[in-house]
Amino acid sequence: MPKTKNIKYQRVRTLPNVIIRETDEAPGGCPWQSFADNRRTILELGCGKGEHSIGFASAFPDALCIGVDLKSHRLCSGGQRGLELGLTNLFFLRARVERIMDFFREGSVSDIWLTFPDPHPKQRGIKHRLTSPGFLEIYTRLLSPGGTVHLKTDSLLLYTYTRDMVDVWGGNILVSTRDLHGGNPTGKGARDIVSAFEAKALKRGDTIKYISFTLNQEAP
Repeated sequence: MPKTKNIKYQRVRTLPNVIIRETDEAPGGCPWQSFADNRRTILELGCGKGEHSIGFASAFPDALCIGVDLKSHRLCSGGQRGLELGLTNLFFLRARVERIMDFFREGSVSDIWLTFPDPHPKQRGIKHRLTSPGFLEIYTRLLSPGGTVHLKTDSLLLYTYTRDMVDVWGGNILVSTRDLHGGNPTGKGARDIVSAFEAKALKRGDTIKYISFTLNQEAP
């Protein structure tokens, strides 16, 4: 492990706003559970360094914002930045998306953000796409009535796949654009935060795709 990553791996375990759960460790005991009731809860899955979660926590001080990722060194960057900014409504969680229900009650999340997840372009990787049916089932359980899923991606494959999956699952596409930063104001709220990854994609000339949608409460 590179020296910088190793330092962050050790440091992240000391940050009060980062929750580490090992695979064999019992869930529960998350600090947000004591004050999550009656608050808008925004969950970012695959948050990386947490740039979107930090932006949400800054923009919505009354909301509870939680970024989830598996990479400890990335969570360390987000956790440290959150502390520097004094964001008491921001937390990070190291956990697999497949186990996210261990940490949240059903119907407790207002918004789920998927920010530039791996598109898994090969056939054998389809089930790992964060908008495949197995994950949509998890989101259906997590979301409160009327709750929204948001996807930002530079992958046309993942964007079109997600549109198709919403149709198959059953839901309502609220906003859908193949060029989030184009002249059309559609998806304006999603343009307010630009991560380092997103900035690099734009510099390459890539367009950012965005889709937001609700899901039917019953699986097809």
